[in-house]
Amino acid sequence: MQDEELQTELTEACEHCGEEIAADFPACPACGYLRVQQPCVNHSDRDAEGQCVICGAPVCADCNRGGESHFVCETHQEIPVVNGWAQVYTTPDDIEAQLISENLQAQGLDARVLSQKDHFSIPVGLGDLSQVRVLVPADAYSEAIDLISQHMDGGEVRFGDDEDLPDA
Repeated sequence: MQDEELQTELTEACEHCGEEIAADFPACPACGYLRVQQPCVNHSDRDAEGQCVICGAPVCADCNRGGESHFVCETHQEIPVVNGWAQVYTTPDDIEAQLISENLQAQGLDARVLSQKDHFSIPVGLGDLSQVRVLVPADAYSEAIDLISQHMDGGEVRFGDDEDLPDA
């Protein structure tokens, strides 16, 4: 009971998205809402309302490219973000997505798989409608992209050494 009370005292809901965050965080990691006063990265005479969930750049309402759900700077506006999780990889293959997720986790990054496939009623793929996405916390996006890029080989992501693979 005492631990539960301590946990409650140390967290509070973000005013913007409702996510439970540490009371001493200057910004919500899920949506980027700023809880401290900072000037906008592009307009020093304006207060930023949030910070880019990808890079942390403080942005005012005019510079925010994330819409009403989260704060994103112009540089990162094309990156899909869902509830504080940024998409780092897409594939039509569940197994490939799971392997990439597990390899990112082995490198110390939190990663999740979001599948929009209907595994039960439609036996064929539906292209973009059935993409499987690998997501990481938005603030780990750059690190995850760097790791994936380091392991690209001919358009495929390969983690591990080829010597570790059994001979065919």
